[in-house]
Amino acid sequence: MKDQETETKLRLISLQLESWKKLHDLITYGLDKAKPIISVEQERQFTEVRANLLQETEHVLRELNLLSDLSGRAMSVLNRGSSLRVVRELSNDEARRLEVEWNGVFTKLGVVRGQVKSRRKALAEATPFAHFMSRLRGDRWWHSLSKAEYAP
Repeated sequence: MKDQETETKLRLISLQLESWKKLHDLITYGLDKAKPIISVEQERQFTEVRANLLQETEHVLRELNLLSDLSGRAMSVLNRGSSLRVVRELSNDEARRLEVEWNGVFTKLGVVRGQVKSRRKALAEATPFAHFMSRLRGDRWWHSLSKAEYAP
């Protein structure tokens, strides 16, 4: 049995994680002072990924009920790294904070993706008849869901 809401959440998380990975790759390049100068193309890619995250992050976090948990950290990462050139000029402490905040957002999104995949698997194993019978009995399947999967 498939649940459209679960599938939608899974797609949202996967797209969001891909964007955060791309941002990390670009930030890592920007922080490596041994690398040659930053090209216009790299700066354009960074701006594009950052703009995408700025547009989509709040919507995705709200859909996953993670807005209060991750919004501040996500915006901190996106605001601190306004361009690759700015990232390259960060002090060591600022760079560490940026990486720690990025890791916090990325890790939480990864955990939630695992929870949603687990929910999808449970739904796939449930037959429509069993689901219907549990609804007739008044079972409240959402009590077993995490905060990220169910917003009262």
